[in-house]
Amino acid sequence: MKIHVACLFTILAGPLPLATHADALLTRNQSPLLASFGFPGALPARLPGAGETRVAATLNWANAAAVEATDRYDYTLDAELRELRFRVEYALGPSFAAFMELPWREVSGGSLDGFVEDWHDLFGLPDGSRGKLPRNQLLVEYGQDGELLLHLDRETSGIADIPVALGYQVAASDRNSLAAWLTVKLPTGEANGFTGSGATDVALSLSGQSRLADRWELFGQVDAVWLGQGELLPTRQESFAWSALAGLSWNAWRALDLTVQLHANSRVFDVVATDFAGDAVVLTFGGSYLTSGGWRFDVGVSEDVNVKASPDASFNFAVRRAF
Repeated sequence: MKIHVACLFTILAGPLPLATHADALLTRNQSPLLASFGFPGALPARLPGAGETRVAATLNWANAAAVEATDRYDYTLDAELRELRFRVEYALGPSFAAFMELPWREVSGGSLDGFVEDWHDLFGLPDGSRGKLPRNQLLVEYGQDGELLLHLDRETSGIADIPVALGYQVAASDRNSLAAWLTVKLPTGEANGFTGSGATDVALSLSGQSRLADRWELFGQVDAVWLGQGELLPTRQESFAWSALAGLSWNAWRALDLTVQLHANSRVFDVVATDFAGDAVVLTFGGSYLTSGGWRFDVGVSEDVNVKASPDASFNFAVRRAF
């Protein structure tokens, strides 16, 4: 009788909890002003095995509102960015892998302003500049010392700049892994529509993972980025920037993981407007579910830690699979 009860419980409860399988959520600073530059997204610390291919489709939907004004400059960012990326990772041998993304980006006035305001009210988050701006308007503008340097008030969309990368497995064990990546971002987008920067960027990255326990996994990434001279304020653009990612995943229940991560990047523009310059820290929290067929589904929400330096809210959705 005891054996029968135990078997029945096992059937009803399903399989025992899995060790955490989560990598970083596939999102970063989704500011319309910075998304075109060569900050790498989350890169795998454990490369695909021999003959293995990994694919992913991601949607990042970000809503940004910021206003800054002094007697020297005026800055307005009121825009929504939707970015769809198709991603492929492919093993080239026991220690090397290739990576490529095909991105499509839209910059518009959007439709999320009211939702984001309600979201902030629900969780007691600051609204920043939202009270000074009309709902669902598109306006990106920067002027300094009486000169208008940047202006966009029309909806744009198209293929964005394409990143390709080569990865090397520096170290790998059952519990830990470290990979080095060289990423080249090609100028396939249009700078005047914020779908590209107008230049080739190159990044060197280290991506690592460490299993702390059966249910806990720590991950991180650091990036050094050399920025080619683009077409968005070329005389005020930096030639070097850095970014970093750190996060923790917890296997909460069977195939469900919960993840929290921080992404930071240094400034891209040498301007007097601090929010426009680009220094930002983004907090993301979300979850992943792995099906028995090997499909992984991600959902995440990002908030700006330093208000107005990145989008007020970003929503991340992804589906991934290895073959």
